[in-house]
Amino acid sequence: MTEALAVDGENLNDDLLAGRGQALALVRQGFAAVTARPEVFLSALYEDFFTSNPRYRKYFAAGGEVRRDQRTLEAATRVVGDLDRPGALLPLLRRLALEYRKYGVREPHYRAFAGSVMTALERTIGEAWTYEAAAAWVDELTMVASAMLGIAAEADAQGPAYWEAEVVAVDRMGEDVVRLRARTAFPYPYHAGQYAAIELGRLPWVWRDFSFAAAPGGEDGSDPDHSVLEFHVQRTADGRLSNVVHDELELGDRIRIAAPAGELAFPAGASRLIAVGHGTGLAPIAALLEEAAASGDDRPVHIVVGNSLNAAKPAATAATAKKAQKSAKTGAAAKAAPAAAKKTAKTAKAAVPADGSEDAETHYLNERLSELAAAHGNAKVVFLGAAEELPQHLDEYVTRLAAGGTLSGWGGVAVGSTGTVQACLGVLAAAGADPADVRSDLFG
Repeated sequence: MTEALAVDGENLNDDLLAGRGQALALVRQGFAAVTARPEVFLSALYEDFFTSNPRYRKYFAAGGEVRRDQRTLEAATRVVGDLDRPGALLPLLRRLALEYRKYGVREPHYRAFAGSVMTALERTIGEAWTYEAAAAWVDELTMVASAMLGIAAEADAQGPAYWEAEVVAVDRMGEDVVRLRARTAFPYPYHAGQYAAIELGRLPWVWRDFSFAAAPGGEDGSDPDHSVLEFHVQRTADGRLSNVVHDELELGDRIRIAAPAGELAFPAGASRLIAVGHGTGLAPIAALLEEAAASGDDRPVHIVVGNSLNAAKPAATAATAKKAQKSAKTGAAAKAAPAAAKKTAKTAKAAVPADGSEDAETHYLNERLSELAAAHGNAKVVFLGAAEELPQHLDEYVTRLAAGGTLSGWGGVAVGSTGTVQACLGVLAAAGADPADVRSDLFG
């Protein structure tokens, strides 16, 4: 009897696996039609969704249709590709669920969107849209939505989706970079290396991700509640939120900061560390270095910088700049000029590059990184030229570090644009660093 049950159970399990395999084949066959005609699918999807659910249109920023469609297709491609790989699928669903949570997305929203997905699939796939294909898509969409709702519910039990905050500083750090500091009404728990989405009162429902540029607690421990948060915002040509931060944001403005996300960190198991970044990608690296110094983590660390942003110009806040423009008409600006000149000179003073190159003078964080390296005591900042050439220069640098050997036992982080980071990860892996001990964060 036991043997019979075992055989029956084994057969049943085989049947279930075969059924799931057939369902996944139908889903991927249908998605191949989507990728062949993405404009048809996306147009049908959002036309049906907004027609059937006009009250949900507010969640989608006007004028951002290209970005919306691109992100929708990217997310769908990854989800469909990982449906039979739980180890890759669940972290992806977690990131998406937490991203949607700040919009207040709940089960009715998932249900409505899934209905529009089914409508768009039928219009895109055509005659191949059979009962079996529809049933397979329903099963997979239900599984994905259920997992994401469970993740969101777990997060709701641990803390709010976002914190209200007040802008306390807007300082221009460079030609295209502003330091935004905001104080939350309640303690905000996070760790260095993480990031958070920001929404401005002037741009409701427009959220953009930014890394924390300082470790929790303040540089001198003066913020034990972790309520003052710092971000470095780079102006981009098509960045609506970044342009408002640069041109319009004022002290006292209210913003929202979503719950922290991301797992970027110096790996605990590595004996030596290397951190590679460029542009504002150096902001989370600075936070990690600050946290390491504060916690007594004195493992040797090499901070490798690729330059892609200009160094500090006049260190005036956006609010101060506006006042200066207004007061210039009355002659008040002339009286303030000496003090402003002294402040500018102090801020623009560059630290000596760790490798003696002149390129350090072109990165907005050079002085800060050098200060943090000195505080750490066992860190070195190396400037390797333009960000576009960073992978090539990194290859040359790690070859010298390895001195004929490998980077076995090394770990670290790489932060920056997708192509640059992926190339740098390849360089470090080829040099012998364990890929599991090299964490990455991408932007752009």
